Amino acid sequence: MLATIDGRTYPLESTRVASEASGGLAFTTLAQTYRNPYAEPLEIVYTLPLPADGAVVGYTMRVGSRTIRGEVQPRAAARQAFEKAMFEGRSAALLEQERDDTFRQRLGSLPPGLNVEVTIEVLHPLAFLTGVDERGPQWEYRFPTVVGVRYQGAEGRVPDADRLEVDRAARAGAIPTRVELALTILDDSGRTDRRVESMPLDRDLVIRWPAGRDDIGLRLLEGPGLPGDAGRYGLLTIVPPRVPESVFARDLTILLDASGSMSGEPIAWAKNVASGVLRSLGPGDRFEVIVFSSTPRSLTGGLVEASSTRVASTLGDLAQVRAAGGTEMADAVVAALRPLREGSQHQVVLITDGEIGFEDEIVSRIVKGLPDGARLHTVGIGAAPNRTLTSRAARAGRGVESFVCGDSEVPGAVLRICAATAHPVLTDVTVVNSAGTGAMPARPRDVLAGQPSVVAFALSPEGGAIDVSGRLAGARGRWTSRIFVPPAGVGERSVTTMPLGALYAREQIADLETRGPNSDELVEKIAMRHRIASRMTSLVAVADEPSIDPRQPRRREVLPIELPATMSAEAVGLTMGSELAVAKRLFAPSALRRRHVPMSVEDAALSFSDEEDLGTPQWAEPTVPHARVIAVEGFVLIVEFEAPEDGYVLRSGHVLVSHDPASRQPVSLDRGTVDPAKSSPRGPHAKGLVLRLAIVGTSAWTYGVGDQVVIF
Repeated sequence: MLATIDGRTYPLESTRVASEASGGLAFTTLAQTYRNPYAEPLEIVYTLPLPADGAVVGYTMRVGSRTIRGEVQPRAAARQAFEKAMFEGRSAALLEQERDDTFRQRLGSLPPGLNVEVTIEVLHPLAFLTGVDERGPQWEYRFPTVVGVRYQGAEGRVPDADRLEVDRAARAGAIPTRVELALTILDDSGRTDRRVESMPLDRDLVIRWPAGRDDIGLRLLEGPGLPGDAGRYGLLTIVPPRVPESVFARDLTILLDASGSMSGEPIAWAKNVASGVLRSLGPGDRFEVIVFSSTPRSLTGGLVEASSTRVASTLGDLAQVRAAGGTEMADAVVAALRPLREGSQHQVVLITDGEIGFEDEIVSRIVKGLPDGARLHTVGIGAAPNRTLTSRAARAGRGVESFVCGDSEVPGAVLRICAATAHPVLTDVTVVNSAGTGAMPARPRDVLAGQPSVVAFALSPEGGAIDVSGRLAGARGRWTSRIFVPPAGVGERSVTTMPLGALYAREQIADLETRGPNSDELVEKIAMRHRIASRMTSLVAVADEPSIDPRQPRRREVLPIELPATMSAEAVGLTMGSELAVAKRLFAPSALRRRHVPMSVEDAALSFSDEEDLGTPQWAEPTVPHARVIAVEGFVLIVEFEAPEDGYVLRSGHVLVSHDPASRQPVSLDRGTVDPAKSSPRGPHAKGLVLRLAIVGTSAWTYGVGDQVVIF
């Protein structure tokens, strides 16, 4: 459901991005200032993006004059610590990773009228671009500000679909908050530059500046881990030894996303990229174009010879493609990954905004189906492409990731894809590290014309040598090169103060996530060792002392966010609304079935059944249709729920409690008595306020924290 602000206060007052960039890396601090404008305590839920290839290394919450530094904990433990703080009335913040580039932040127990500042620190690599324009190679800084609308497919396909659904502003610019960017650049010549930008929270922040040309060979940058980590880490840049004069014969498959989210400018940009790549084909090449939305269809009927007539015919068919429907790319990916012919390279180019929720499924298909020697590249389209897909898919396909948002960016993307598909300089790269352990990614991507490859390491104090080899285009035998790593603190070295250990850990986790499931334990171990956020670890900050009375009614705001600037609301199936929509998914299941229950204790023996006559007078609606258990203290059960209507008065005296039928738990009715001393005031209360009810049972309760219950 789309949401408008409709004159109501938006608690996120400001967003500031401050970053320092040098040596191919950026250390960015995202600072968000919130204000509680209400007379009641406030809880905030906000979905935000962070760089998909970055390591989240710091989290701080400042409430009034108090600064609370967050710590990394296993995901379940962090959530438990946050919930405990909420129960006790202590201010707290929780940052959980839902996808590589998508995070869910919860702020709790915020006192009325108070400002709260949350800062998130991220270390992330810069992109090195060639072919952007006549100015030569450039560094690119990219920081996301909005999460896209993800296609989920059939019900149950994406287990956490409800956590990816986000309320949207009904019109562009409805969210009053803008992002301020201050980027300090130490460029390759040693000069310092400062860029300041301001824009809506509806697109990636992108800034580019000239990059010096790397010397041919190997270059090592050394750096530490986070404070407390005595490890030694390095980033090795492999620079192409030379650009080959000849090109490979190509079997080129273009996968073009024509789903509804690509409507308007995005599909035009995507078709222009595809057209530019097709025009680069020559004699000896073969190609196929597969367009997918709800189903895939081949414009060429398979791989065909790249004759001028056939290319021209396909360009005409491509011009007629329109965007509509779902994003079912799995079958298209499988169709594209076919074995190569002798003496050619099979190159697949996936052009998409990536807005799906089943990224693991697609990446798994690539990992399992990619033939030896084949490569898959991605082009992310639009103002906020889903980099969880485009980055992982390119990594799994040992290819490159490019982006297009605007007509001016099409030529550069075409040049980079052509360089990747026709001008690989060094292929089948292997790295042997006697100076330490590990090389991430374990399977480095090819070194391309004008495009170095970067590998992360853990280095030993004693040093040693790093040997790199690969197949050099146009040469016999393998190209080899070696770089010596001196012992720690000895000799001339290129050193940074940025915590490379965190980035090395992020690369380890990215490799594990690309390989597929069953890596939970190892992901958690690596993330805890290096103290970074991951799918299995979260950052939590909790105040030492209570800041509110936890029994008092509080408000919960699930903040709506902008639609990405280039995305059509109508095309992705969103409808307009006239009021601020606040999601109710924290405590309520996504699809409640309407159930009636007996009003008297004598009726408690009756069982629930779909065949019951719901119209019989002896049945009535529960007074609290869904509540969440937040604590069980012996005979005392404590639940929270939202007031269902204005003027709501809290129950008193005797009540009946049952599992919510929608939770699929065995249904039974338990008796209890409301304890007013541990409950919220009786009211009346406004609709939507979160209330607390403490119920004393006749025996120990069998419910657990987090259970959904109904109360009569």
